[in-house]
Amino acid sequence: MNGQKKLVCVEAGLGITEGQEFPVLGENGSAWEILLGGEYRKVNKRSGRVQGWKTGPRFEDGHR
Repeated sequence: MNGQKKLVCVEAGLGITEGQEFPVLGENGSAWEILLGGEYRKVNKRSGRVQGWKTGPRFEDGHR
């Protein structure tokens, strides 16, 4: 069992399908950092949305 945290897409959008998993590369108090579409993106822990995006996929912690 590896301890790497993953985010799971729970609301599809912008070519990302529901259930798709993304490894968490970094984390701070309010955001996770993932590699999305070839770019590093921050995902808000509270909303599950990519910071700065009005629409698109929503994520949750895969280790619930």
